[in-house]
Amino acid sequence: MRSLMRSEEQAIEIFTADQLAELLGVNRKTIYEAASRGEIPHRRLGRRLIFERGSVLRWLRQDAPSEENTDER
Repeated sequence: MRSLMRSEEQAIEIFTADQLAELLGVNRKTIYEAASRGEIPHRRLGRRLIFERGSVLRWLRQDAPSEENTDER
């Protein structure tokens, strides 16, 4: 993961597809396929995809069921 500086106080953390795949415990191909379908927020730099940590975390949380909606019967 790399940190790019926006300002002295705020850093942007960037993942490569390989790093994100490792973090999520999936194959790199799965990351590329999900990105091509527009499921995972990303940016393209030439042929490479990059993923901003904050955007990925928001994406992961958006479809997560809340504890209130979970029925454990």
